[in-house]
Amino acid sequence: MSQTKVLIVDDARFIRDHVSRIVRDHFPEYHIDAAEDGEAGRKLMSGESYDLILCDWEMPGMSGLELLQWARQQASYNDVPFVMITSRGERDYVLKAIQAGVNDYMGKPFEDLQLVEKIKKYVGKRLETSSGSRRKAAQMLAAGKTAASAKQAKKPKGLAQLRVSAGALRCAIKDITLQTVQVAVKREDGIPNLLEQAVVDIEQPNGGSVAQMNGFILGLHANEKSTQTNFISVDVQFVDNDPEKLEILTSYISSLGKKPKK
Repeated sequence: MSQTKVLIVDDARFIRDHVSRIVRDHFPEYHIDAAEDGEAGRKLMSGESYDLILCDWEMPGMSGLELLQWARQQASYNDVPFVMITSRGERDYVLKAIQAGVNDYMGKPFEDLQLVEKIKKYVGKRLETSSGSRRKAAQMLAAGKTAASAKQAKKPKGLAQLRVSAGALRCAIKDITLQTVQVAVKREDGIPNLLEQAVVDIEQPNGGSVAQMNGFILGLHANEKSTQTNFISVDVQFVDNDPEKLEILTSYISSLGKKPKK
């Protein structure tokens, strides 16, 4: 029996390593390769036959969507399970991925067992690619993601949302650079875990584009020198290298009257 081969594609090394660790811990018999962007993933796929693709959406150069579109044009990858793992959950993004032939869609951040269940679901399966099955998948995924997007749209302007494995925490931005952000969250809403993956949704003060920055929890601090403090400061280290995201983040920082620090 041939060895199951999994390809992980993400421009953030932290995410690549994190996903690789989960696969390795739960499926030690699998062969794992990782690529830092879509083009690197395409080259690996051209020379190897993978049984499952776990791919980010937003990457410099060739995006996850473009890699998916290329894959579905190849006879050897026309029906190989392709799971998009991304912080973009808006309805338009989901539908574009469905139309291109994605099999499933998982939002960042995620718990280890969520990814494990996705892998169990798709490894060894060559799912049907009929238009009927695609429409059914589109209805299921878009319905869930539309509801999530509606909740996010209600965020007050000037605030942000910190998404961790336990859920979404509303927060206020205390300090921000192109590399890190410090936010304040209410203790009663929950406290994230040190070093866990996170997504920070940042909205422009004028209601413009949202920067959805991937990262991990770098530090936790009580806002007061008391065990009764109501707020916790959370430091998040960004891991994104996507030029579009950095442009939006730069615009946001500039709107605050600050010079972006790299």
